[in-house]
Amino acid sequence: MKNKISLFMLIILILSSLIVACGKGNESNLGKNTSEPESYTLTGIESKGKLVMGTSADYPPFEFHKMIDGKDEIVGFDIEIAKYIAKELGVELEIKDMDFDKLLGGLSTGMLDIVVAGMNPTPEREKEANFSDIYYESDHSVLTNKESESKIVSIEDLNGKSIGVQIGTTQEEFAQTEIKDAEVVSLSSNPDIVMNLKTKKIDCAIMETSVVKSFVKSNEDLKIVEDLAIDCGSDGVAIAIKKGNDELTQKINEILAKAKSEGLIEKWIVEANELNDLD
Repeated sequence: MKNKISLFMLIILILSSLIVACGKGNESNLGKNTSEPESYTLTGIESKGKLVMGTSADYPPFEFHKMIDGKDEIVGFDIEIAKYIAKELGVELEIKDMDFDKLLGGLSTGMLDIVVAGMNPTPEREKEANFSDIYYESDHSVLTNKESESKIVSIEDLNGKSIGVQIGTTQEEFAQTEIKDAEVVSLSSNPDIVMNLKTKKIDCAIMETSVVKSFVKSNEDLKIVEDLAIDCGSDGVAIAIKKGNDELTQKINEILAKAKSEGLIEKWIVEANELNDLD
């Protein structure tokens, strides 16, 4: 009798263990089936209903601060592109204004979904992030004081000069590697560069041409150096996406192609320049 009772108890214990094990297996499978996609993926963005864009809003007419109806707004060409992408995805747009050199880090950590900041897709940056198709072909120019414009007419005239550039940009790399004996002054924002130029702490600055023209319009004492194009080794600007996030990259390329076909890119450029001209 004792042997029968022991055998019966053993069978009960075995059955109980099997039930517990099956229960844990079901819980594990349930967790896998209900896991949410990463927030920065296309599915994740659609799921959370929000597209988080990183930018550096000191780069008119691409992105800049403007008082509109008594409220400080971030506006510009890139902002309209991001709004259009968010609309096409059926989500809201959230803008995070950051230092330019922190943007790719924000992508890598998943804090940002995309970066739209007049960014050139250089080979070094392509190691850190995916890039969309080029949406704007850019070139670069030299900005200087009017009283100093006659001193700079060629690339060789930049040798030995103090040159203001934004940290983490292709302009910074160009000044450091291509200009002989240059004193490269790397600053976090373009307004800081302009202030250093106006107070004659630097001799000149290198920026994207449309940005140079924007600062010339609002500063009568500054001048673009005519007929001096700077080749920083990039064909244009593109949107940065987290490395390996190929589905979102493809979707953004489709949306950009649609915007171009509708003539919206040119329209937004004109509107951004007009907005930047307003007092």
